[in-house]
Amino acid sequence: MNNRVKLIPRYKDLKSFPNGFLHLALLTASEYRSLMKIMIFIVDELYEDSGSPNFIKNNKITEVYLKWNKMYLLSRKENYEESDVTLLQESINEWAKLFIELFKEHSKSELQFPKLHSWVFHICSSIREFGAINGYTTETYESLHKDYVKKPYKLTNKKEIEKQIMKIVSILFW
Repeated sequence: MNNRVKLIPRYKDLKSFPNGFLHLALLTASEYRSLMKIMIFIVDELYEDSGSPNFIKNNKITEVYLKWNKMYLLSRKENYEESDVTLLQESINEWAKLFIELFKEHSKSELQFPKLHSWVFHICSSIREFGAINGYTTETYESLHKDYVKKPYKLTNKKEIEKQIMKIVSILFW
């Protein structure tokens, strides 16, 4: 998969991963969204189909990923009309049906995940009651933590870290 990522040409406003992405332990929300834009090219025809039982065909992986992207994009809207919420719920149902069909047999819990349940059964009613869900994320704090803590930390000599980080941040950002 890393080789496929490296082969994707660079485009304006498209974050590239020249060293691949499998080595990344944690992704920020921004990095995750960047990866979402190119992931379809990575998973499409990634492996050869097999006739073995419980095998998930490659085109089904691509299809479930496309449905996820559609659902995710619909969930990122700032404002919703009732028709938008209905479309989102339909999109969620389509994705969840295929996701469960593909992965239930491969899950010890049979996909009994609280987040999956919440997404399928509660997110649209939350949008109707409270509005857009964009404020539910930790994206802002992840980004700030990365820029103001993680990156400066790497520049320290690991002694009196707080003082060094404060000095680095004040030089870089002020």
